[in-house]
Parts: sequence; structure tokens; C-alpha cells
Amino acid sequence: MKHFLFALILLLVSYGAHSQDIIVTKDGDTITCQITRVSDDFIHFSVFDKSGILLMRSRLPLSEVESYEQTDIEPDVESNSNEPGLNEQNRLILPDFKLATFRLALNAGYTYQFGGYEAWPDSYQKQLQSLWNVGGDFHYFPSEVFGVGIKYNYIFTKAEQDFDPQRYGISSIRDEKIRFSYAALSLMYRNILADDQMIHYFIAGGFVQYKSDGLLDGNPYNERGDTFGVALGVAYDFLVTESVGIGAGAEINIANLSEIESNGTVIPVDFSITRIDLTVGLRFLK
Repeated sequence: MKHFLFALILLLVSYGAHSQDIIVTKDGDTITCQITRVSDDFIHFSVFDKSGILLMRSRLPLSEVESYEQTDIEPDVESNSNEPGLNEQNRLILPDFKLATFRLALNAGYTYQFGGYEAWPDSYQKQLQSLWNVGGDFHYFPSEVFGVGIKYNYIFTKAEQDFDPQRYGISSIRDEKIRFSYAALSLMYRNILADDQMIHYFIAGGFVQYKSDGLLDGNPYNERGDTFGVALGVAYDFLVTESVGIGAGAEINIANLSEIESNGTVIPVDFSITRIDLTVGLRFLK
């Protein structure tokens, strides 16, 4: 991904003849661009086409930069508007981009559960393994790339099914509600593709709770179980403004139940509740 992005940058640079800042990498590549900010760890830059239209924003670690030259360009002194000024070559003077310290993500989407129902009819399995999810996470970034935080997911679905009593020992399940909840601590790494685009990678560990209740052959029943789960995921953020964005994500949550309480009786089981969540949502940054 990193090499692909860098190759794309070099391709776009060929259109940026009007930009005058220069970055030379330790691999010997030269990027003609506009440098917008130099932080302790990264050099941030923008690439423009010949007419001054912004093509992309990106950054490079300073550890990969051999040298750079930055030309100070004054804004258009004749402009009385509050818009950023244009220099004599029609290049936009961009404000410094400040990385957010806090990130709040609110998500909703689709969940697929991989196992746990193999002994039941296919039509019933499909109902139980296809779920919806809502949730979110909140992270604090003490550095530019690493963050710590918490996350919570709630997963749910409903099911009804008729059975062959000679084969399964029951005739029907009605109004069955299946729910999972996941509360965890999380470590996150963010990769900044551009000032308005980021990819976040995270690992989380926490408490998974399973609940199911309904009518079994007309009689109420309920099941409960809890265990520890580990989640691995990735999320893409696109910022609409400096503090609000939209995004999408995917994560896998690995967990297994060793016992379930069914109508007050504890039953040993080997019940996989590993799942994958696909989400979209809002991002709030500060």
C-alpha cells in the first residue's frame, strides 16, 4: 500500500510544474510540490496541476527524506476576501493542518457470524448468522500516530423456524431475539494518507456477552453466556470539515463460549461466536 501510494504521488507530481518546493527522498526520488507543514516526524505536502488545482495531499516520514527546499510565497496582496490567497503562479496557500487529539466514531452496519449453529437446518443458520450492528469507539492520541481508547458494539437479529420434531426434538422456535454486546479497550495506529484522509488500524480486547430468548414450542426460554473476545480491524476516514467526517470500517471479533446458562441451568458448550463486522458511520475530531 505504501509503495503504491508513493508511486501515485510521483505520477501526480508530473502535473505539478507550477509548484516550487522540492523534497528529495533517500531513495533518490524528487517530488515537486508545495510543503504545507513540517512536524517533528513528518513533512506534509500538496501536489497541484498546471492550473493550480489541488490534486492530492500527503506526507512522508522525515526519516525517509534526504533534503527539502521550501520557497516562501506571499499571498495575493490585492485580495480583500477571507479566502486563502493565490500566488503569482495561481497556487493555493493552504493553512497548516493540525492532527486531531481525540477521535469519536459512531458506526452501524452488517455482521456475519461464522459458526455455532452447524447442527441446525440451513434456513435457521442463515437467520442466526446474519445480523445488524451499531456501536462506536473513542480514542485519545498522545502522539501523531498512536492512540488508546474504548469501543462498544451491539449486534442483534431475530429468527423464527419450524423443525422436524423427530430429527431435532422440537417443533418450533418463535420470536427469538439474539444479541451480542462487546465492550473493550483498544490500541489504534493511524496512517495519514492526506490531510483529509486517514486509515486506522486497531486491536482491542474485552468482554463479550451473548443473549437469546424466545418461545420454544410455545414455552419461554432464555440463554446467557459471556467470554473474552479479541478484535482486529481497519477503518477509513474522510474529513468533510476539520472536525467532522464520514468513514467505513471492517473488523473481525474472535471469541468462543465454553458454557451457557439456559433457563437457569449451566450447560458446557463449544460455541464459536467469531464474527466479522462491516460498518459505515460518522467521525468527530478535536
